[in-house]
This record gives sequence, structure tokens and C-alpha cells, in this order.
Amino acid sequence: MIFIPWLIYIYRRFGFFPLSTTIIVFSFIFYFMAALFLTLLPLPESTHNCLALPVGQTYSLTPFQFVDDILRESRVDWSSPSTYGYLLQERAFLQAFFNLLLLMPLGVYLRYYLVALRAWWKALFLIGCVTLFYEVTQVTGIYGIYDCPYRLFDVDDLILNGSGGLVGYFLAPIVLALFPSRKEVRAKAAELAARDEVRNMAVLLAMAIDLTIIQFMTLILSSATGYTDVWSRFFFLTAMMILWLVILPAASSGRTIGTRMLRFRYTGDRLTARLTKRLLAVLLVYTVQFAAYLISQIEIQTDAPLQLGVWLNLLSYAISGLLVLALFIHLVVVMFSKEKRRFYFDAYAELTTTRKKR
Repeated sequence: MIFIPWLIYIYRRFGFFPLSTTIIVFSFIFYFMAALFLTLLPLPESTHNCLALPVGQTYSLTPFQFVDDILRESRVDWSSPSTYGYLLQERAFLQAFFNLLLLMPLGVYLRYYLVALRAWWKALFLIGCVTLFYEVTQVTGIYGIYDCPYRLFDVDDLILNGSGGLVGYFLAPIVLALFPSRKEVRAKAAELAARDEVRNMAVLLAMAIDLTIIQFMTLILSSATGYTDVWSRFFFLTAMMILWLVILPAASSGRTIGTRMLRFRYTGDRLTARLTKRLLAVLLVYTVQFAAYLISQIEIQTDAPLQLGVWLNLLSYAISGLLVLALFIHLVVVMFSKEKRRFYFDAYAELTTTRKKR
């Protein structure tokens, strides 16, 4: 739901797809979801959960109570370091330890965006807001979904979560050294803009957007007219391709819906002829797949050899499988060619791309 919109956004912003930025953003989304679930799950079996709640245990406002809990429950002899390993088996210590770790990654992510060490107080404020959000969510029974709170509002959680997040903020350079800085990403974006370079990933994404729209419009047209047989749908598909991949871009200086979203356009002399060649290259794939489907639908006469139907199905699967394999290999080769190769439809049509509006 968010991956394609994210790719569109990030390309419109930088003009390429920085892998480091994508990893950081999506790992943050996964981390934030995981942290939220750790604070909320498991959910009570019923929204009417008051009877299952221990009396007088909805909140704890005693700071550093976790220290007393550890000292009270611990089997550790503090004068004997060899017994410190017992802490890893004790509930009070593990609960405090993992509360400390819970928002430590958040501090790392905030350091990536805030950059400066002196902005630690901003990070602490944001971390405090997040941990307070968790605690309020718990104490309100997820804002009234449950009749009573099913987790303890604990001031120690605020202290431990905030401390862990701040530690993560200070230690972040150890992790962030593995990734290009935001300044380096912006510098590369400026370099690509100066070269007027459109990356293969952007071309592929624009084509995927266009083909998705074409498929959707084909489905609507087929349903609206009542012609839902395979031949009619193939005819509608061809008509939509001509409209969306030739007529519209020819009338708008080489822009399709997909290229508009990605902020580039096709260019070159005899643009309409080249767009038509590009259409034929794309339509060829659909035609081969359509032919494979028709082969699998051939009706076998009752007096025909029994093996004929099997062979026709195998032929259909072989054509489809080889087509998918060829496209996959082509995709991999182009994407890992370091922009030295182009996708077959653009290479055949000899179309060039530009970010310039005119």
C-alpha cells in the first residue's frame, strides 16, 4: 500500500532511488509497528475486561521502582561478579532492560534526521512524546476500545524508554556510518539533475503505472459494455494501449501518466513513430501471452488422441514460462547494468528521456 507511493515520492524529490533512504524509512516503519505491538499485545479476549483486571493496578507513579524490584528479586551477590549472569534470568531486570532497548532504535532514526549532536533535546522531546503515547494508549484501554486498562501505566517505563532513546541518539553514528548521509544523497541528486539523467528504475516504474491504468481501464470498459470474452478484452486492451501509450503522449510532448508522476518525458525526432514502435514492443508480450492462453483453450475432439490435450497444455505453460523467464532475466540484466543498458521497449523504439519540461 505504501511502497509504490513511496517510490514515486522519493524519485520526485531526489531524481533517483537512494537505497539507503528506502532501507531507513521502511525499517523505521517496521520498527515502529513492532514497538507498538510490543506495548499493546496480547489484547484481552473481550472488550469488557474489567473483571479480569487486578484491583488497584492501573498505574504506578513511583520513579525508579524497577531498581527496588531488581534488588528484591535478584539472586545476585553484588560483591561477586561471577553471579551477575543471574540477572539474565530474572523478570524484573529483563523487563527494565528491554524497556531501555525499546526506543533505542528511535534515537538512531532521529539522529539521522536531526543530524546535529546538539539537537539531542529535540530528540528527547520526541522520544518522550512517543513513550507517553504508548503509556496513555495502555492506560485508556486503547482510547476506550476496552472498558478498563489492561496494561500498567508506569512512570518507570517513561524513564527507561526515554533514557534508551537518548542513548540510541548518542550512539547512532556507529550505525549510520554504514549509510550515505542526507547531504551526500542530495549532492548525488543535484549531479543527476545537472546531467539530465533518468534512471532505469524510474522508466520501469512509469511503465508499471501506465500498464496498471491500462488494465484497470480495460476492465471497466469490458464490464460497462458487457463484452467480457477474451477476444473483446484483448481488443479493448489494444485500444487502451494505443490511447495511453501513443496518442496521449504524442499530444503532450512525450508524457504518459506514469512519466508525469515521475517528472520526466520521452523525447526525440519523429516522436509519434517512436512511440508506436514502443507500443508494438510492449504489445508483443501481451500477444504472446494471449496466444499461449488460446492454445490452452483449444477444444479437443472426442476421437482425438488423449495425449493431444496434455501436449497443448504443456505448450501453453512452456510459452508462458519462457516469456516470464525472459522478462525476468532482461529486468535483472538492465537493473544491474549500472545504466549501461535500456529496457527492450525503449531500446527498440530508440526513445530518449529527459527531465526538461520543453
